[in-house]
Amino acid sequence: MSSQMIHLSAARREGTLRGRAMQPHPMSAPASPAARAAVCTLCGGGEAVRLFVKVGWTFVRCTGCGLVALRPAPTAAQLAAHHEASYRAGRYAVFAAAETVRTAVAQYRLANLRSLAPTGPWLDVGCSTGALLAELAHDGIAAEGLELSAAAVAQARARGFVVHEGTVERFVPSRRYAVVSAFDLIEHLLDPAAFARHVRGWLLPGGVFVLTLPNATSVMARLMGRRWYYHAPPDHVHGFTPETIRRLLETTGWAAVTVRAARKPLTADYVVEQLAHSNPALARIARGTTAIVPRRWRARPWSLPLGEMLVTARPAGS
Repeated sequence: MSSQMIHLSAARREGTLRGRAMQPHPMSAPASPAARAAVCTLCGGGEAVRLFVKVGWTFVRCTGCGLVALRPAPTAAQLAAHHEASYRAGRYAVFAAAETVRTAVAQYRLANLRSLAPTGPWLDVGCSTGALLAELAHDGIAAEGLELSAAAVAQARARGFVVHEGTVERFVPSRRYAVVSAFDLIEHLLDPAAFARHVRGWLLPGGVFVLTLPNATSVMARLMGRRWYYHAPPDHVHGFTPETIRRLLETTGWAAVTVRAARKPLTADYVVEQLAHSNPALARIARGTTAIVPRRWRARPWSLPLGEMLVTARPAGS
């Protein structure tokens, strides 16, 4: 694989990469605007190593900085349509319906952030149906959410939460926040650097930016390879490591960046349901294995090392 270098040309953006083995493609002519748009979003490099193909999408690693990405990337329209469909009948529908899991995840995250988060209003970007907003409200913290999915926004608003519908690019807050969280989000974005720059303008002085995201060099990622749960195209456009997420934040105006391993509390029943969408063969094995486990154990959240990172940062100069 390492010898198969990809020059990300306009022709390959039109579909040569998807679902096929890739051959070296030297470019002698100057790059077209479409080719220039295919460069790495982190370092601007135009060469990458092919890693693997999964469900028709090709994963590559930038040779300049190590960022993993889909090439060609999905369009914004494709992502929006996929995201909405997933909330209605896909893997996110499973998440939205798993009340025990959503509550356990929100409680775990808030417990890990209480000592790090300054006092003041909180914005949860990608808030889904509002599980974290519920925990924040329970703690007496004024909180709002931002969510792309109309279906999720409707459910969150029905629970009485203030949730804005739309993209991060178009969101204009009416106030500044002490904390902006983006859990399981930045890997979905076509332009994560632009998002990081946007958030800086949403924070109060001394505010904190908090993220969770998959770690593409985690033990679980290395063990599972292309079958890793978080290699999930087209949902996950980019794959970060501790080094690449730190570089992205530091080059977009952030300082005091900390990266640590994070776990996620999930039930066995929930894991099986999610595997049915991402890895049906493994789901059949897991279903057979968990069938002999007592129901009370299958329904209990277990804190699992899936290969995630918890990242915090503050605006540079604050």
